[in-house]
Amino acid sequence: MRKLDFGRKFVLAIWLMSFAGYADAHSTVKGVGDLYAGLLHVVTGLEHILPFIALSILAGQRGLKSQAEAVLLVFPVALMIGAAAALSIPPLPGLAFFNVASAVLLGGLVASAWPLPSVVFYGLVVLFGISHGFANGEAITGSIKAYLFILGIGLAGLAIVAYGTLMVDFLLKRKVGWMTIAVRVAGSWIAAIGVLVLATAGKSLLAS
Repeated sequence: MRKLDFGRKFVLAIWLMSFAGYADAHSTVKGVGDLYAGLLHVVTGLEHILPFIALSILAGQRGLKSQAEAVLLVFPVALMIGAAAALSIPPLPGLAFFNVASAVLLGGLVASAWPLPSVVFYGLVVLFGISHGFANGEAITGSIKAYLFILGIGLAGLAIVAYGTLMVDFLLKRKVGWMTIAVRVAGSWIAAIGVLVLATAGKSLLAS
């Protein structure tokens, strides 16, 4: 019962966070430098943090001896490519909705523990890396050094995915029976939070 109550409180807390204004969450922080601004732009956005965590768990489920290690390179590079593309391509309508939906998909894949074919797994890594990178790159203005901001985005993605992947891989290798279930439950929570965000703010996300 305590675990159930904690899960409900966790989902409620994240759901309430989803009502924070996207402009405020993504504002670059004055005085911290363009590199750190790019990093903070990622870690303060719920629509980025949730999919990144889900992706790291999904990679950890596959194990570091499989394709997970390559994700630590592919995903940050895809993020930076997407952010660089935003410098020359007009804003894409509905991109925020798509990025939140990625949390639902990735969280659902974690919960199902379905063994994805490698080509599908890497396709998702590249697709969502570019889409989230593009969304973050849209914040780059003329007063920002683009190369530093983009590098910060890549470093943020690397840090989040690397930490989550290593942690999940370590926990699952302990061969504790309930741990596998706990990891899948975490994926279901992420998917549920994504659904709540889409249900409550879907129209505004599509219009943004």
